[in-house]
Amino acid sequence: MKSVWRKRPRIMLHTRRVVALFGQARLMREADGRFQLEGGNRHDRLAAIEWTSMFLPEAVVSQRGQSTR
Repeated sequence: MKSVWRKRPRIMLHTRRVVALFGQARLMREADGRFQLEGGNRHDRLAAIEWTSMFLPEAVVSQRGQSTR
């Protein structure tokens, strides 16, 4: 008899995850632990940066296409 547990999908821990949504902007956590802000207009991005500074102060957020220092 085959084990039922073998057919269950495995949780992939090395994938990108959506942390929060701000209008059309998405705050993503990369597999290596970095945070990246994608999409949205200027107001969406400003809301994401403000939220991050209050509730996720340890995060250094980069925007797609921009390098972090």
